[in-house]
Amino acid sequence: MRHRFLILSLLVSINIFSQQKNDSTEIIQLLKEDYKTMVNMDIKRHMNNCTEDYLLIEDGEVWNMEKESDFYRKNASRTIERKDHFDFKYIKIVGNIAYTVYNLKSDIIENRKLTQKNWNESTIFRKVNGKWKIALIHSTPIKP
Repeated sequence: MRHRFLILSLLVSINIFSQQKNDSTEIIQLLKEDYKTMVNMDIKRHMNNCTEDYLLIEDGEVWNMEKESDFYRKNASRTIERKDHFDFKYIKIVGNIAYTVYNLKSDIIENRKLTQKNWNESTIFRKVNGKWKIALIHSTPIKP
């Protein structure tokens, strides 16, 4: 009887670990894909990646999706190249909520001029109808 319980416990643990690994991969992929929406100012795709109550805290300001949509529309004519480099420090998943802490370094080229930016960020994700969505991004710029 104890052996059966041990085997059952092991199988449940493996299944939970496997699901968390899949969720972690999905979360990281979602975040990286969402940052690509800033290159071509694809607000529809960005909105699809986020929850209905999404917020961005950017350099001390709180932006809702309406304010961020305005930013995307106003900058739609810009031609930029952007390479993002993520260094994930922590990923925690508890049920349908997850959060990440990471450093983001970006190389942004516009009008042949390179700008390098660096942020420490945290993002909260929520699983909605079986799909991970971004609920909040908190972005703090690192001054050179």
